[in-house]
This record gives sequence, C-alpha cells and structure tokens, in this order.
Amino acid sequence: MTVNTVIYTFVSALLTLFPVINPLSQGLLLSSYIEEFDNQHLKIAARKIFFNCLLICLGSILLGHLILLLFGLAVPVIQVGGGIIICKTGYDMLMASNVSRSSTDVPVDMNAFNMRLFYPLSFPIGVGPGAISVIFTLMATIPDDVDFLTTVLHYLLMVAAILLLLFLLYLVLLNGSRMMKKIGESASMILNKMIAFLTFCIGIQILVTGIAKIFNLTVL
Repeated sequence: MTVNTVIYTFVSALLTLFPVINPLSQGLLLSSYIEEFDNQHLKIAARKIFFNCLLICLGSILLGHLILLLFGLAVPVIQVGGGIIICKTGYDMLMASNVSRSSTDVPVDMNAFNMRLFYPLSFPIGVGPGAISVIFTLMATIPDDVDFLTTVLHYLLMVAAILLLLFLLYLVLLNGSRMMKKIGESASMILNKMIAFLTFCIGIQILVTGIAKIFNLTVL
C-alpha cells in the first residue's frame, strides 16, 4: 500500500466511525452517569469504560462474524435490539429528575457501579449496534484480491481509528463534569435533556434502519 492509500484508508475509517461512536456527545452523555464521583473514582470509571468499548470493538473485528454465525444472528437484528435499548436509555434520561448531585454528598460504591459500567454505559451507549454494524461494513469493504499483509494493514488502520475515537471519548469523560459545571446548572440541565433526546432519536434511527434491512425497505 502507498502512503496515500494508507492515509485514505485511515481517514475513511475515522470519518465512517465518528458519527456512530461520536466521542463528544456520547462522552457528555456518559458523564451525566458518573458526575457524582470524585476525581479518583471518575478516572477509574472512565478508564474501564474506555477498555470495555475497546474490547467490544476488537471483539467485533476478531469474532464478529463467528458470533453471528454461531447464534444465527444477522446485523439488522442486532440493530433492532440495540436500537430499542438505546431508545429506553434516552427515554429514562428524559424522564429522570433534575436534582443535582454532588461528589462530596454521595458515597461512591464502585462494586455496585461496576455492574453498570459494561451495560448500559459501555454498551450500547459508548459503543452500540450502530458502531458494530459499521465495523462489519468496513471489514466487508476490504478487497478480497489483496495479499495477507495488506489485509492485516487494513485491520490495523481500522483499529487505529477506533483507538483515536475512544481516546477522545476518554478525554470527554474525564472533563465532561467540569464542562457542565462551567456552563451552569440550568444550561447543563438543558444540554443533558437535549443529549438524551438525541440519544432517543439515534435509537429510533438504528431501529428503523434494522427494520428496513430486514424487510428490504427503502426508508428515509
């Protein structure tokens, strides 16, 4: 592969994955779940979410097709199921009370919170069925007539794009609460509700896309 091809492949993967991972909006959304933590526990939670999301992406690359074949699942079905879960997450946030939380008043129970770090925070909020389906799509776009080393390079560039996006997500997780505090409580509440509504809409989009693929429909 030439340098231009390497750059094009990396940028294409980055731009394709950015809308579905979206480190800014997803990071702010996840920050609302961990904003009551002190700095030490916030870093632990952010790091675990980062590695959970990374493992989901790497698992999708390495074992995705095998898992789909093993359980007889299709990507559109995963999109439908994940879309429903994301809709529920967004709806719960929209309906949640706006009582502010303080890290000095709320004791941190990491054992209880660890159960939520993978679901729903890492999956499907951090990395959801939309990202998994895009990863599958990127894998399918790798030409069949290239040699083994070129194929490996395609996968490595895809992993590099994922790492960059997840690192940005990690940075937003660490600074999301401070960003919210700087803009004020009212503005923070409005932004949280907007993000929750957009999350609900993203869930509907993924759900509709999955249904359209199942029934071979052309929508939107």
